Amino acid sequence: MTSAERDYKRSEAKKLFVLGLSIINISELISVGEKTLRNWRELDKWDEEKEINNIRPSEIKKMILQYVLDVKNGETPRYKADDLAKVSAAWDRLDDNRKRAVNAMESFDDFSGDMMLLAGQANGKKRESILELLKAIRPYLDKYITKLLAEND
Repeated sequence: MTSAERDYKRSEAKKLFVLGLSIINISELISVGEKTLRNWRELDKWDEEKEINNIRPSEIKKMILQYVLDVKNGETPRYKADDLAKVSAAWDRLDDNRKRAVNAMESFDDFSGDMMLLAGQANGKKRESILELLKAIRPYLDKYITKLLAEND
């Protein structure tokens, strides 16, 4: 495997892990050993990336509602009000097109993740056809997001 191929597989493996696939499934999909994948996971801090990438606007809302519920019940809030205010304000400052882009990215990532899970559960030609379909669709999804983001500039 060339250096470029290794880097590509490493990048793809990380994306698949962040989407929720197991090391075993990733190993089967991209033909890289589990030991190598675990090493990359540790070196590149995939678990942290997975946690960060799984924060959604709906989770921000849930955190705020949890804060209100904690205060209402006389409990110590799990989150600091100042931190929640900053996160909420950052979201509110985004204009509508940028919010649309974030929501679209979220939806496309969910769709891609579901497709990858289907591929991970499938075998042979079925797996290959799902992966080929995703490879064909993904550039158009990315192009749409780029268009939405460009409308803001």
